Amino acid sequence: MITNSLEIQNEMLLKAICNLAENSKKGYVIFDATNNYNIVACNNYFCILTNMEHSQIINQDYFELLFQEEQVATLEMIKQKIHSGVMVQAKLYHDRLEKSAFWAEVQALPFQNATNTTTYVLAFVENVTYYHIEDFLIRLEKEMYEAIEKDSPFYTKLKAICNGLDEFFAPNIVSTILIELEEDQLRVFTGDNCYTDISKSCAKTAFYEKVFNEENVIQVNCWDELDIPLEHKLFAQVAQSKTGWFIPIHNQQQQTIGFFSIYCTEQMDNPNLFEKVFRKIGDLVALAIVYEKTQQKIWNLAYLDTPTGLPNRYSLFEQIDSLYGQGDVKIVLPSEFHQIVELYGRSVGDDLLKQIAQRLQENEGEHNEYIARFTSSALIILTMTTDKNLTNYDRRIRHIVRQPFILAGKQVYITIKTGVAYYNEEISVKDAIRFADNAVSSAVKKPGTHVEIFTQQRNDMLEEQMMVLNYLSEALENKEISVNLQPKVHLQTGEIHSIEALARWVSPKLGFVSPAMFIPVAESAGKVRDIDNQILEKVLEWLAERQRLGKKLMKVAINISPTHFYHEGFVEDTLAMIHKYNIDPSYIIVEVTESVGLVDFQTAFAIIQKLTEQGITTSVDDFGTGFSSLSYLQRLPFSELKIDRSFLNTIDDAATLAIVRSIVQLALNLEMTSVAEGIENEEQVEILRALGCKVGQGYFYYKPMMPEQLNEILDMQEASLN
Repeated sequence: MITNSLEIQNEMLLKAICNLAENSKKGYVIFDATNNYNIVACNNYFCILTNMEHSQIINQDYFELLFQEEQVATLEMIKQKIHSGVMVQAKLYHDRLEKSAFWAEVQALPFQNATNTTTYVLAFVENVTYYHIEDFLIRLEKEMYEAIEKDSPFYTKLKAICNGLDEFFAPNIVSTILIELEEDQLRVFTGDNCYTDISKSCAKTAFYEKVFNEENVIQVNCWDELDIPLEHKLFAQVAQSKTGWFIPIHNQQQQTIGFFSIYCTEQMDNPNLFEKVFRKIGDLVALAIVYEKTQQKIWNLAYLDTPTGLPNRYSLFEQIDSLYGQGDVKIVLPSEFHQIVELYGRSVGDDLLKQIAQRLQENEGEHNEYIARFTSSALIILTMTTDKNLTNYDRRIRHIVRQPFILAGKQVYITIKTGVAYYNEEISVKDAIRFADNAVSSAVKKPGTHVEIFTQQRNDMLEEQMMVLNYLSEALENKEISVNLQPKVHLQTGEIHSIEALARWVSPKLGFVSPAMFIPVAESAGKVRDIDNQILEKVLEWLAERQRLGKKLMKVAINISPTHFYHEGFVEDTLAMIHKYNIDPSYIIVEVTESVGLVDFQTAFAIIQKLTEQGITTSVDDFGTGFSSLSYLQRLPFSELKIDRSFLNTIDDAATLAIVRSIVQLALNLEMTSVAEGIENEEQVEILRALGCKVGQGYFYYKPMMPEQLNEILDMQEASLN
């Protein structure tokens, strides 16, 4: 019977883990820690990552996919931690079938049974090779721009590129760059890791001429037969090069201005990645050449968006100064831009904007248009016209998206959102740009290709926000922000467990202002810290008064915004205020959203650690609505985990129930108190009790109330106990 019970528990646990894992957008595997780490479940994305069929993965020892000589110690550490019930995260070289391995970030979350034995482990796997490359390219780009800013010599810039390439691909390559600066003559640049001295210039041989005329990469396996200088052949021999890669470097006009000559010590197992890196770095080389030839061209580039060749914001603002009369501003945003960037890279996103601009220019309307890049993901169109009929534009946009865009060699269909605003003698072009930007924000919420026109109604909403902002400053100065208190109760007994403090504002001029209105306004205006502090002070005044009267004190949770949380001196200022009112810090709970850990994990950890050391409890609010929660939750010493009210609204749904069950179990495993928000009926209470949730709050128990009302309730409860 005991064996059957354990089997049933394990089956239920595995089902809950699967339900939890399915909410992630990452690849994952679940393996049995009690049975040779055999994989028992995985999702399709993991199959794609490993280039394996589902049937090839199941029942395989997961650690065999991670085995590399250099990783043995790390793998042993991971095994030790998961058997201890500790979440672990590591970057590992991950195998895949018939393809080169990739760098993966593995997050392993162990689940234990009632006997504290780790049974199953949920491992999220993410391919981070792209980020390694992007970090390298960003660093190299930064070095190049610093060199340009310092006006470093041309050879210093190209040496830095060669050094960066040699370091990134070490020990597999030695890189050189050959640039045509004079007719039939090439200048040769190398890094510091060059095996032997090589002349700084050479003749443009027939083979090198072929490289200049070839659009694609040329790969060679034999140096002896090439028509290249003897010195370069000897260089390949000294470098023990097995293969050579010759990668053209193009300028903005797609003219070949030079090429990379790469001496490879072994066959590159990922030629596409290899070529992609050099293609991107070729843009840096082209930039250095342009700078070297003429400062004037650099000045011109300052007015062009290099990736797309479109005018940039600087050019846009100069164009604005020349506009007069009436016209419209359109901000054009491809809805799928961010997904495309995530799938194929930022350069493909740039290409998408370029193709959209080209199609718009090919289908230009009756009026001359000025098209520029507005942001990383949007274009802007300025048109001088008195015609406010957008039928023709709507037709053009729908025609543009009817055919697929060719991105990264694939056909991709997109939708486009457009925000439109008009300028005239009363509305400036700059104001129209702001209005169009606001309109496109509304357009993104609509399905399909959509054109949204900025209206007076939207302007009124902006004015309302501005009015709230203006009165908010006065309200903070006059301390008009009040506090309502909502008890949190023990679900088993119904007794008050703790309290949450909620900001309320009744303005003498505006009346009641919803927190949904004034909190976002305060955040955008940098005033939310003042609200947090006023609420904390009012809570401390209430606690101090109860303490003075000899009444029982309760823990009170204060919502702290991320900007306030990371503000310099947050911990010290909070403690100073607590000590000012002579309140034990243990009666204060600092409540933050789960996204706080994504901003700066190390700083967040240090802040929470300081609060904990002083006796202040910390709580994660709205858990389950953010991103990457599992990756840092175990590492941040929170004491309380609040389940977002959105889950309780549909808790009768099987999928939602499984998620809530998993969150409650997660809190239990991490020794946190689980708190359910938004309880509205007895049925929800019974379900939460059955799941093991400890604490809850909501209208079913208590609505938010004035401190005086809560005093009466607490006094009555205390009197009944006595």
